[in-house]
Amino acid sequence: MDQTIVSTLILTFISDPVLLEKITKSLNISIPVYVLRGRDPRNIMNALFSQWLPLSTALLVSVIEYLPSPPAAQAARLPEMIKTSPGADFIADDIKTAMVNFKTGPEEPVVAYVSKMVAIPESELLSTKKRSEGTMTADEAMEIARRKREEIAKMQAEARSNGQADDLERMTSIFETTSLITETTEEPEEQVEKEDPDHLIGFARLYSGTLSVGDEIYVLPPKFSPANPHASPEPKKVTVTDLYLMMGRALEPLRSVPAGVVFGIGGLAGHVLKTGTLCSRLDGSINLAGVSLSMPPIVRVALEPVNPADLSKMVTGLRLLEQSDPCAQYEVLPSGEHVILTAGELHLERCVTDLKERFARCEIQTGEAIVPYRETIVHGPEMAAPKNPDLGRGAVLTVSASKQMTLRLRVVPMPAVVTEFLAKQVGTIKQLQLEKRSEAEAKTETENAAEAALDGTAEAPEGNILSKQEFRDGLDKLFNDEVKEDQELWKNVVNRITAFGPRRVGPNILVDATAVNTCEKL
Repeated sequence: MDQTIVSTLILTFISDPVLLEKITKSLNISIPVYVLRGRDPRNIMNALFSQWLPLSTALLVSVIEYLPSPPAAQAARLPEMIKTSPGADFIADDIKTAMVNFKTGPEEPVVAYVSKMVAIPESELLSTKKRSEGTMTADEAMEIARRKREEIAKMQAEARSNGQADDLERMTSIFETTSLITETTEEPEEQVEKEDPDHLIGFARLYSGTLSVGDEIYVLPPKFSPANPHASPEPKKVTVTDLYLMMGRALEPLRSVPAGVVFGIGGLAGHVLKTGTLCSRLDGSINLAGVSLSMPPIVRVALEPVNPADLSKMVTGLRLLEQSDPCAQYEVLPSGEHVILTAGELHLERCVTDLKERFARCEIQTGEAIVPYRETIVHGPEMAAPKNPDLGRGAVLTVSASKQMTLRLRVVPMPAVVTEFLAKQVGTIKQLQLEKRSEAEAKTETENAAEAALDGTAEAPEGNILSKQEFRDGLDKLFNDEVKEDQELWKNVVNRITAFGPRRVGPNILVDATAVNTCEKL
C-alpha cells in the first residue's frame, strides 16, 4: 500500500476521538492533555507513536533482529576484504582462518584494525583509572577484611597484656588509624589550575585472538605488504598500556578484549597516525589499513596564532588534529606557513573549532581558503559544449578596450608524427632561436648562451642539429604526406610558424593565421 494512503488512514482514525480512545486503551498508553487539546492530528500521531514504538527502541530491536552477529558478519565479509588487501597471496593461512572463523583463543594470532585516533582529555583518563583502582572483586574484599580482623585482634591482645583498661578507647583509636585500602593515603594537594592536555586513544576492532594489557604487538605502516614484511620502514612493536570499552563519551577500563570487540587502546601515540593494523606477528600478517582508500583533501588554508607566543601550542594542536582526524593533513610550506588541508568548508570549520577549543586552546586566525584547480582527460562526447558554437571547440574571441582590434585564438591538437619530430629536433629549434636573436639584436655568442640558460632552452636535449632548410623540408613532408586529417587546416602551416613552446623549444607551435601576416616568421 502506498505510504501516503497509510498516513491518511492513520490521521483519519486519530481525528476521531472514539477511535483514538480505543487505540490508546488497547495499546495501554496515554497521550498528554495539552496534545489532545491542540487537536492537531499530526502532533497526536507523533505522541502516539513515540510512546507505542519509540525510535530508540525500534532501532535497537531492528539491529538485534536483522543485523548479523559478529561471527556471522566476519565469515561473510572478511574473505573479500582479505582478497583485496595488499599482498593477499602472501598472507598466512592460519591468520586467514582465525579471522574468518572468529577464533578468540589466547594462542590465536591477534589482528586488529585501528580506524582512527581519538583525543581524550587527561582528566577523563585519570578519573577512569581511579575508578578502576577502586573497583575490587569479592575475593579481594574478603582478603582485605581478613587481614584487618587479624590486625585488630593482635592490637587487642597487646592492649590487654599492657594492662590497658579502656578497650573502647583503644578500639576507637584502631579504627581511626585503620583503612580498608592498604595503599598510600596521602593528603590531597592544593588544587592548582593547570592545563588539561589530550591523549590519543586508538579506536579499534579486534578480528581474531585476545589482546591484553601489557602485550607487545606490531604496528604495520600504511604501505606494509606481507610480500616483503621487513621492507623499510620495518614495523615496530609497541606495548599495550591501556584497554577501554568505549561507552559513548565514557571509558571503562578493561584487562583484555576478545575478538569481535570494538575498543579503545592506549600506547599507540606516535606510532599510528590516522589508521593502522595491529598484528601479533610480522611474517604472513595482513594490512587492513590498505583496503580502503579515501579521497585526498582539497581545501587548503593557512593558519597562524593571534598571539605569536602561542605558536608552539598551535603546532602541537595541529599535530594532534592530524592524528585524530583521518581526513585532515598538516603541512609546513617552505615559506614557513602552517597549512591545514581539509575535505571541504564544513570540515574546515569543524577542524578549526576543535583546534581552538580542544587541541591548541588558543586563538587562531585563518587565511583565505584555496581550492586547487585540477584537470583531467575525457572523451570528446563527454566534454561540455563550446560557449560559442559558431567558433567551434577550442576557440575564443576577444575585442580590445579601444574596439580597434579583434583577437581570435584557436587551440588544435598537433598530429602525433609532427610532435614526435619536433621533440627530437630540440637542438635545431634552439639554434634557430639563437640565430634569430643574433640577427635582430646583434648579440654575442656569450650573451646568447647566457640568455638561453636563463629561459631554460639550454637545458633541453640537443639531438641531431639540422639546417634551417632541412628542418623546414622535414616539417613540410610530414604535414603534406603523413598527416591525413584536416589537411586544409595544416596547409602551408610551416611558412606561418612564429614560435615554439613551451620555453621556446617544445613541440607546440604558434601559427599566424592572419591574412596580412602580422607576426614575424621563423
